[in-house]
Amino acid sequence: MYTILSTYPPHASGNVGDKLLEEQVQNLIQKETGVNEFNILHRKQDLSSQVDKINESDAIILPAFAIREPIHPNTYSLTEDLDSIEVPIIPLAANWSHYPGDQIDNESLEYKPETVSFIRHLDNQPTLDRLTTRDIFTKRILERHGFNDVTLVGDLGWYHDDYLGEPMRTPDSIDHIVMTTPHNAHYLEQAEALMDMLISEFPDARITCSFHSSLSASDKEIRTRAKERGFDIVLASHDTDNIEFYDDCDLHVGYRLHGHISFLRRRLPSVLIGEDGRGNGFNATLGVGDFQATKRRLSYRSGSLVNRFASTLPGAGIRQILETTRYTNPFKRIIAPADMNVPNRIQKFLHEQIENDFSDYDAVPKLFDSTYENSMKPFLKTLPR
Repeated sequence: MYTILSTYPPHASGNVGDKLLEEQVQNLIQKETGVNEFNILHRKQDLSSQVDKINESDAIILPAFAIREPIHPNTYSLTEDLDSIEVPIIPLAANWSHYPGDQIDNESLEYKPETVSFIRHLDNQPTLDRLTTRDIFTKRILERHGFNDVTLVGDLGWYHDDYLGEPMRTPDSIDHIVMTTPHNAHYLEQAEALMDMLISEFPDARITCSFHSSLSASDKEIRTRAKERGFDIVLASHDTDNIEFYDDCDLHVGYRLHGHISFLRRRLPSVLIGEDGRGNGFNATLGVGDFQATKRRLSYRSGSLVNRFASTLPGAGIRQILETTRYTNPFKRIIAPADMNVPNRIQKFLHEQIENDFSDYDAVPKLFDSTYENSMKPFLKTLPR
């Protein structure tokens, strides 16, 4: 039995992308190891009261290992005393997150000593074969922090049993488009411009606005604007069955990483607008259909000073600012506001891809297949059991 510390929050946003990861880690482990018994818990759940049961597991698996600060006990509660956990803790397909999460951040960000110490604690386990990442940016930042044996295994969602070994499915025409929505409210105007571009470029297409999480205030505003433009609306949170209709669509354009992946894993073309380090890291790994949502205004050092100032403001002051601006974090707009030219650049890119039968995507299935055979599959076979 494996204990899985899932990133999926069933009683919060219900992010269907995290649900996909929770299902995929079980599917791939069972496929490669034969183990089919899992104890699923959320990564923030304190394990102290059930450590005896946890220690009956063969290992604790941390799928889509989220490197967020502070990492322990905030991102991963585990137990206060890690030595009370007697079984291996296996991080899988690690990912970073930073705003704006561009190459400058990737080359400059320094993790706190306690973060590095926690990752080092995991890396030093004799039963852990090596650290693994889902994208090239996370691999680089770990290597820059002194972790030398790091392998890119891709995102757990890359691998769809029905399509491994298959080429891209190039659409004959663009009849049904899915647009996914941004996490962050300060992309609202950019998302609206994206809607208008899609209508202009594909006037006869059916366009569905798909919401991967429970609706936030900004999501509700986007839903209103999408309805006004005649978009279909799908509330896709909590259940991966809600995104099975992607299989019959032609193109994805949007912000949700696992909307993007849900198309590519089905060998369908997709464009991802990277909101932060998660999307930008994935885009850097594939190098096709990739657009950065932001246009950096401040240097890394200046941006760090802004973030430091924001962290000193009292809670009431922050709430007042947010209520006034309607933005989740106005300081992000100071560091790197939304690039309003992104929809136009996507339009130009789609023109080129349609003319060339989306040939730039031909390498994607090859990357997915080779990464699975050469990296993900061998790593899964090293899991303790």
